[in-house]
Amino acid sequence: MELIDHLWRDLDRFARAGARPVEILTDPGAWVAFTYRLGRAVRRLPRLLRVPAVCAHKPLELLIGTLARVALPPSAEVGGGLRVGRVGGIRVAAHAYIGRDCDLSEGVTIADSGGAPWIGDRVQIGPGAKLVGPIRVGNDAAIGPNAVVETDVPDGASVAGIPARLIAGTGSRGRLVPGRRRPPLVDAMRGMVRGLLPRPTQLLLRG
Repeated sequence: MELIDHLWRDLDRFARAGARPVEILTDPGAWVAFTYRLGRAVRRLPRLLRVPAVCAHKPLELLIGTLARVALPPSAEVGGGLRVGRVGGIRVAAHAYIGRDCDLSEGVTIADSGGAPWIGDRVQIGPGAKLVGPIRVGNDAAIGPNAVVETDVPDGASVAGIPARLIAGTGSRGRLVPGRRRPPLVDAMRGMVRGLLPRPTQLLLRG
């Protein structure tokens, strides 16, 4: 079941970061992840059950979102292993896609402007960064603090600045808390599907 699998991956990354069970239970980021996963699950129920379940979930979503200062709507698609910054101020567009094992730091904005961002796996998004529009951020990319990203980011790239541009670096490799590995067959199938999609274009250097 997707809810259990993704939630388990979320909690596993908190634990791998050194958080003890009591710290996970009191972490606003963990509550945001749980509330989001629950919201995704109830919206997949049969219509007869979905309407009352969504009505019951909405107050919880608003409460946790207000306390944590995080807007992560269930309509956004987020893979397992999400880590959310403690401080909050995070805003995610309703139709954004975020891959697995990604980090959203405090103050991050993922905004819809003619389309929502598509973010790959194992992407680290630094504090205050803004990703805007129908851009693609490749796997293992790293977005620097306060960067404003409005163009595609290649796999494994590091970007920073306003507007964001490529900088020397190895992306998020070695900087992220690792997530649980998927079975090799699952990764192979995901790779085949991604190979059929357009690759992220090279981010243009701006002087």
